[in-house]
Amino acid sequence: MFIWIISRTFARDYMNDMSGIRKITATASVFFLTALVAWGQRPETVDIPALLQEEGFEDIRTKVSNDTLFASIEDRAHRGTFRGAAAAIQKVAEGHPEINQFEILLTDYKMPQLIVHAFKREGIWDVRVDREMEQARKQLKTEKPQTASTGKIDITFVPMISLVNNKLDHLFDYSLRIAPAFAATLWKGARLTIQPIFPIANNLLDGDTQKYIQIGNATLSQQVLSTKRWKVTATAGFFNPERLGAHLNIGFHAIRGLNLYLKGGYTFEANNTKVKGFGVVNSSGKLDFMAKAEYYEPHSKLQIELQGGQFLYGDRGARLDITRHFSEYAIGIYGILTGGEKNFGFHFAIPLGGKRQKRTWFLRPRLPEYFSWEYSQQSYFKYWLEKMGQDYATQPDQNRSAHYWEPDYVQEYVSRILNGTFH
Repeated sequence: MFIWIISRTFARDYMNDMSGIRKITATASVFFLTALVAWGQRPETVDIPALLQEEGFEDIRTKVSNDTLFASIEDRAHRGTFRGAAAAIQKVAEGHPEINQFEILLTDYKMPQLIVHAFKREGIWDVRVDREMEQARKQLKTEKPQTASTGKIDITFVPMISLVNNKLDHLFDYSLRIAPAFAATLWKGARLTIQPIFPIANNLLDGDTQKYIQIGNATLSQQVLSTKRWKVTATAGFFNPERLGAHLNIGFHAIRGLNLYLKGGYTFEANNTKVKGFGVVNSSGKLDFMAKAEYYEPHSKLQIELQGGQFLYGDRGARLDITRHFSEYAIGIYGILTGGEKNFGFHFAIPLGGKRQKRTWFLRPRLPEYFSWEYSQQSYFKYWLEKMGQDYATQPDQNRSAHYWEPDYVQEYVSRILNGTFH
């Protein structure tokens, strides 16, 4: 503006002594100079996919309709299931104030999980999260995805700690291992994971598999379906600890907050240590199956899980878990009744890695988002000797915080981040 005023003043004084043609030429030069200055001062507009890519999102699809942004994002940069949605809305709202309504579809291994509806009214963000994803999916169907996640590999260095205090001749057995998990998205819904386990320190006896290098997880997981009502995932390979087989998980979203599951697997006991050799120890397979009801109560932030059926080694019974979510922390207790025996304990998942671990190239070393651990009382020898109440993990990051796609949980913390009451 200051340059424009000087240019006009100079032109007025100078043109008093000029001919008509020279006046026209000088006037055109002044207007050209003014336009050039104004263009240099105008902020450069960055397109929305570029903004989202800069924040670390992948598999980006966007479409603007009137003042509404429809977007689909895969978040491999932010910890948990809610930080990415809030970051995407903040980033676009700052760069494109003309957009008032946001419809953000959140995906996990390219499969839709939840949708975040958000708009700002009188300085306050109004946020709603649900599984009503069909409209956004139709809007984005013809949009070409940008920044594909396919083939990019995360190497997550997972610590594994084991303490057993039921020994009579010493205080406890301990084992410390490191288990780097190599994970990649192959195609829509497909996750390939390979996780070798390396012993660091222990006081175990010879023959205990935790003393040796072994495979923790080596699995191919395929999410077959993810809709408003249904979620189906199939997994095959090596599970932790020491199981080889296949597993199927069928979920039904009955009402808001209540999910019903049928899950089961057929597995073999597999010895894959370096010392004993690679192969199946027990040729007879084991069938496990469970029916499970899970409810999330948003006011108390309690996740209540009740499941019953046949555990890994054939004993039948039930398990109850009650978990309290403290933002990104999940701390809970559980009890098991099976085969006439009882057991109880506690578990937790706490944040470990940074809030944002951006992937800058196709291979990314990183810390795990959460460290999870479960303590089991196992006070009865029959329970311990007959391996009652046991299960296996199909993924290395299987806990109650990672990949937790509960609408009320995500809704609360997206709203709080946008409105400045949570960081």
